[in-house]
Amino acid sequence: MLKEGTTIYFYVQGYLMQGKAVHIQGDEQAYTFHIEGYGACAGPHVLHSSQLHHTLFLSEKEAKLYQNIEAAYLENTF
Repeated sequence: MLKEGTTIYFYVQGYLMQGKAVHIQGDEQAYTFHIEGYGACAGPHVLHSSQLHHTLFLSEKEAKLYQNIEAAYLENTF
Protein backbone atom coordinates (compact mmCIF):
# COMPACT_ATOMS: atom_id res chain seq x y z
CA MET A 1 0.00 0.00 0.00
CA LEU A 2 1.24 3.48 -0.81
CA LYS A 3 2.22 5.80 1.97
CA GLU A 4 1.07 9.42 2.11
CA GLY A 5 3.57 11.54 0.19
CA THR A 6 4.90 8.76 -2.08
CA THR A 7 6.00 10.20 -5.43
CA ILE A 8 3.90 8.89 -8.33
CA TYR A 9 4.91 9.27 -11.99
CA PHE A 10 2.37 9.48 -14.81
CA TYR A 11 1.93 10.72 -18.37
CA VAL A 12 -0.43 13.48 -19.46
CA GLN A 13 -0.52 14.26 -23.18
CA GLY A 14 2.75 12.38 -23.59
CA TYR A 15 4.61 14.38 -20.93
CA LEU A 16 6.01 12.63 -17.88
CA MET A 17 4.78 14.29 -14.71
CA GLN A 18 4.99 13.52 -11.03
CA GLY A 19 3.09 14.25 -7.86
CA LYS A 20 2.63 13.06 -4.31
CA ALA A 21 0.01 10.49 -3.27
CA VAL A 22 -2.51 11.98 -0.81
CA HIS A 23 -5.88 11.06 0.73
CA ILE A 24 -5.17 7.32 0.65
CA GLN A 25 -8.19 5.23 1.67
CA GLY A 26 -8.73 1.47 1.75
CA ASP A 27 -6.58 -1.50 2.67
CA GLU A 28 -3.65 -3.49 1.31
CA GLN A 29 -5.87 -5.32 -1.20
CA ALA A 30 -7.51 -2.27 -2.81
CA TYR A 31 -7.31 1.42 -2.11
CA THR A 32 -7.92 4.80 -3.69
CA PHE A 33 -5.88 7.97 -3.59
CA HIS A 34 -5.35 11.35 -5.21
CA ILE A 35 -2.20 12.83 -6.66
CA GLU A 36 -1.56 16.26 -5.19
CA GLY A 37 -2.12 18.84 -7.90
CA TYR A 38 -3.38 16.40 -10.55
CA GLY A 39 -6.65 17.56 -12.02
CA ALA A 40 -6.09 21.22 -11.07
CA CYS A 41 -9.33 23.15 -11.51
CA ALA A 42 -11.21 20.14 -12.86
CA GLY A 43 -11.63 18.84 -9.34
CA PRO A 44 -10.14 15.86 -7.58
CA HIS A 45 -9.51 12.69 -9.54
CA VAL A 46 -9.79 9.49 -7.54
CA LEU A 47 -7.21 6.95 -8.63
CA HIS A 48 -7.22 3.25 -7.81
CA SER A 49 -4.38 0.99 -6.72
CA SER A 50 -5.07 -1.25 -9.73
CA GLN A 51 -3.64 1.53 -11.94
CA LEU A 52 -0.17 1.12 -10.43
CA HIS A 53 2.31 -0.24 -12.98
CA HIS A 54 -0.20 0.41 -15.81
CA THR A 55 -0.81 4.18 -15.87
CA LEU A 56 0.78 5.16 -12.55
CA PHE A 57 4.39 4.34 -11.80
CA LEU A 58 6.52 4.30 -8.68
CA SER A 59 9.78 5.38 -10.31
CA GLU A 60 10.87 7.51 -13.22
CA LYS A 61 12.77 4.53 -14.60
CA GLU A 62 9.62 2.38 -14.68
CA ALA A 63 7.58 5.19 -16.24
CA LYS A 64 10.09 5.68 -19.06
CA LEU A 65 9.51 2.09 -20.16
CA TYR A 66 5.99 3.19 -21.15
CA GLN A 67 6.71 6.60 -22.68
CA ASN A 68 5.69 5.58 -26.21
CA ILE A 69 2.64 3.52 -25.22
CA GLU A 70 -0.41 5.80 -25.33
CA ALA A 71 -2.53 3.25 -23.43
CA ALA A 72 -0.28 3.99 -20.43
CA TYR A 73 -1.08 7.70 -20.46
CA LEU A 74 -3.21 8.63 -17.48
CA GLU A 75 -5.64 10.84 -19.40
CA ASN A 76 -6.62 7.85 -21.57
CA THR A 77 -8.09 6.08 -18.54
CA PHE A 78 -10.97 8.50 -17.87
